[in-house]
Amino acid sequence: MSTDPIQSYFTEKRRWQSWLDVEGALARVQAEAGIIPDWAGPVISVAANLDSLDLDALQANVRKTMAPVYALSRALAAASGPAGDWVHWGATTQNVIDAGRLLVLKDVQREIKERLGNVLRCLADMAETHSETPMVGRTNRQHALPITFGFKIAGWIDELVRVCDQLEECEDRLFVLRFGGAIGTFQSLGEAGLTISTRLAEELGLKPALYEGRAQVDVYVEYVSRLGMLGVAATRIAGELYEAMQSEIRELAEDLGHDVVGSSTMPHKVNPKLVVTLKADANRLRALGASAFAITPPSFEGDAVTNRELRGLVEDTVSRALSVSSGLKTVLDAVAINADRMAVTLSSSAEETALESVMMHLAPKIGRAAAHDVLHEAATCARDTGTALQTLVQSMPEVTNALDGETLARLFDPVLNTGQSAHVARQLVALGRERAKGLTSGPSESRKALATFGSAAQRS
Repeated sequence: MSTDPIQSYFTEKRRWQSWLDVEGALARVQAEAGIIPDWAGPVISVAANLDSLDLDALQANVRKTMAPVYALSRALAAASGPAGDWVHWGATTQNVIDAGRLLVLKDVQREIKERLGNVLRCLADMAETHSETPMVGRTNRQHALPITFGFKIAGWIDELVRVCDQLEECEDRLFVLRFGGAIGTFQSLGEAGLTISTRLAEELGLKPALYEGRAQVDVYVEYVSRLGMLGVAATRIAGELYEAMQSEIRELAEDLGHDVVGSSTMPHKVNPKLVVTLKADANRLRALGASAFAITPPSFEGDAVTNRELRGLVEDTVSRALSVSSGLKTVLDAVAINADRMAVTLSSSAEETALESVMMHLAPKIGRAAAHDVLHEAATCARDTGTALQTLVQSMPEVTNALDGETLARLFDPVLNTGQSAHVARQLVALGRERAKGLTSGPSESRKALATFGSAAQRS
């Protein structure tokens, strides 16, 4: 198998082994139920391992028949001796392919959640450390009001938690076994079909289906689109990091060591490297999520065209999601935070960013609209004349008659004007850590823990 932990999920051998896992479980269940001889089930189960098969012969048979599950079942039958007569009993190709895909996706889902848990822990640590680190908040790419860097990170945590919620919420619909034979109605297994399918689902760690047909694609469309939401969140995080690294801002940087070269022609350049890759991957993941809705709906009770489309889209999307979830942690680990630069930038617009706070203290005295108009006029005059805005404000009778000098001085201090930034940051630190812990447990336990946290947070 590939040594790349991402690509190894979708190698030919991994796919074959997932099918063998299904065939082995099917034999065990059918032997227990008396559908096949009781001695045959364990034999087939033991043989259902790639190490037991002649892979060269298998590959040659796949090329000849162009029917990989058929070829694999024949290879398993050959490796099972007399028990081989009972291999693939009552199953159809798509049953095995779909069930095998779900087994692989369960492993992928665990990996994605584990990686996102690591990201949330990292973000929580950063938000806690910088819960009170002041910086300027920006709207429409203009300086708006003072915030803290921890508050900014809290927004990233909040969005990623929702992504994790969405991924877990669809598990009950995605990981459902449909194993009803050629068309979903158990012609080959008769009345025992429902029992076999239910037991097989239990054996494979999946949910049994009420409807065993093969033509539903909505669960994969949902899963791919929700992975696309990870791309949406990661794009925002990467975008903010990337923009904060530009020369005009320089509040963040990538700490990659002195040997990293930014440009082959400009010796001074130290370009961001990791965040660029992350942003590109996240953009691609968003696009893949959107393309889920372009999947061709299957015709009638089964459609190989749709099956081929789904396989490619699902594998591409989950591979990209693994890359993005890993890339987020890699980037965050490399980010260097320049709190001094944040302070300098905030100070450069301290007068402007204080005006909302001044307005809200002035409003009870002269009315909110009047307070807004007075300060808007002051800001316009400062821009036109070059006069210091704070000086203008402190010379206006409408202001000085309502607010004393000490109050005005405090309102113009941006460090004292970050609102509830630190409190919000600390709340999201707790949520991020709680959610990260839940991502390594089952979905029901995870949601229960999150609900408990939410109730406690509302009481606090």
